[in-house]
Amino acid sequence: MKHNSRLVKQVKIIFLIGCIAIIFLAFDQNNETRLNISKENLFGAFGGDEETENAYFGIFEDSIYYPDPDIWNKYELSGDTIIITTNENYVDKLLILKLTADSLVVMDLRISLELHLNRRKH
Repeated sequence: MKHNSRLVKQVKIIFLIGCIAIIFLAFDQNNETRLNISKENLFGAFGGDEETENAYFGIFEDSIYYPDPDIWNKYELSGDTIIITTNENYVDKLLILKLTADSLVVMDLRISLELHLNRRKH
């Protein structure tokens, strides 16, 4: 009889751990499906807090527009890296860590800074 109650406890513990894992995975995904890295999926305006800040930049077919200094720079997409060339032929590289319909996370390779950006809805 003791053996059966021990087995029931073990099954309950395993079931509880399984439920916790499923719940954790559901919250971890946060309904943010990652997009394939392509120019088309990068098109749009990105910035910090949409309520209080302007967009930092907008990505178009072959250019990135920075509204605050009013500057256009050419860019290329090479795999998961955005290569930006300024008018002075300075090159900057942004490694794409995450791209979703709502966000973009990049690593500025020049200064090793991770940037979390929100895609503007309008």
